[in-house]
Amino acid sequence: MKRLFTIDFLIIFFYFSCLPFAHAQNCKYKINEIDKFTNKFTKITKSEKVIGTFYTGGEFSVKRVDTSYYFIFDYALSSYSSFEPYSISKGAALIFLLENGEVITLNSEDVIYGTLKTIVGIPPVYSCYLTNVSYPVSRIQIEKFFRSPVKSIRFYRNESNGKEDYIDNEIKRKNQDDIQNLIKCIL
Repeated sequence: MKRLFTIDFLIIFFYFSCLPFAHAQNCKYKINEIDKFTNKFTKITKSEKVIGTFYTGGEFSVKRVDTSYYFIFDYALSSYSSFEPYSISKGAALIFLLENGEVITLNSEDVIYGTLKTIVGIPPVYSCYLTNVSYPVSRIQIEKFFRSPVKSIRFYRNESNGKEDYIDNEIKRKNQDDIQNLIKCIL
């Protein structure tokens, strides 16, 4: 009986001692270094797809520079009819609705101009790409993401005439943990 207790204890001890390392193995980085010129620590995760519908695609990564944090989004917006490329203005909102009803609002750091590409076909598909859109996020906002998974995302963009509008996207259940897991990778 004592031998079984010892084996069970060792198995449980091994399991819990390996948990922190198991998570670290899932983190993949574009950059994970200390800059030799500025001596600033920079970590940027590889992107994860969090939005995937017929007309909208979105990939998300998280960036940390010393004690500053950012969410980086890459968007693709498609249509069967031609349109002028969208842009994102400085201060444009990115809003997360959590399952517990909390709302987290971030604002873009830069002006981003979209690139329009046409995929030849019958009918042709027109796609606008908005890449490397940076949204600063505070430590308090980061903590809110751990309270509840993200249910829906709304991001604001500008049409060619300057009119601001937004797109809402529900986050699939399988992608809801991706945002939390990416944040864990930079903490």
